[in-house]
Amino acid sequence: MFNQRNGTFRLGMLIAVVAGLWTIVHLIWNVVGVKADDYWGWALLILFILALILAFVQYAQERPALKAVSSTEPFPEPAISKFFFGSEGSSVLWFVVRMYVGAEWLLAGWEKIISPAWGTSGKALAGFAAGALAKSSGANPAVQGWYAWFLQHIVLPNAGFFSFLVTWGEFAVGLGILLGILTGIAAGFGVLMNLNYLLAGTVSVNPILGMLGLFLCFSWRVCGWIGFDRWLLPALGLPWKPGTWFRPQESTATVRRP
Repeated sequence: MFNQRNGTFRLGMLIAVVAGLWTIVHLIWNVVGVKADDYWGWALLILFILALILAFVQYAQERPALKAVSSTEPFPEPAISKFFFGSEGSSVLWFVVRMYVGAEWLLAGWEKIISPAWGTSGKALAGFAAGALAKSSGANPAVQGWYAWFLQHIVLPNAGFFSFLVTWGEFAVGLGILLGILTGIAAGFGVLMNLNYLLAGTVSVNPILGMLGLFLCFSWRVCGWIGFDRWLLPALGLPWKPGTWFRPQESTATVRRP
């Protein structure tokens, strides 16, 4: 059993290393402007399938221990969701997902950073909002009336400010997801932006990124384990369970007995 688990761990780390290195090459490839296909998307899809198979193998190994944990809750969490949303054994799978979602957001933000139209002038965002408003009329509008009101009266008058938020928000979300820094929160902001793009009538890759981002939110406890969250989350803790940075230091002084 030990050799089987050790082999599963090594294979998982190999998948993570290949996914990480290929993503780094993909990012450099796009930043320098190379137009040739680097097959990054196909590579991550294959690695995702391998990681998913590996995750189910790991789940089969951990299932007895996960089921053995007793719970007094009226609706206890099933073992499979405990594994995929809270066990380190699924971290390789989420790492591959993070590479895709994070790279997409980072590159989207980078393209806006280097584009003068996405600066504080807000020209690009104003054009985007105007296009969305054009979809708000008719019998079956792609943009709902309440969101059209939001675009017309809130976004357009402050296009420069919202342009700054979108540009650096996309870049920050991508960086946080790639590095595994507060991954669940970063993914949550990404899903929020996906929702706004969909409400504005833009489909593109938003349904895919939004769905994957939601799964990263669900697996926030473990999706950043191969990343900075492995140390950051235990240090920060939760509002109802302080981490090591906020936990009172226990006294190390020895108590003398009479």
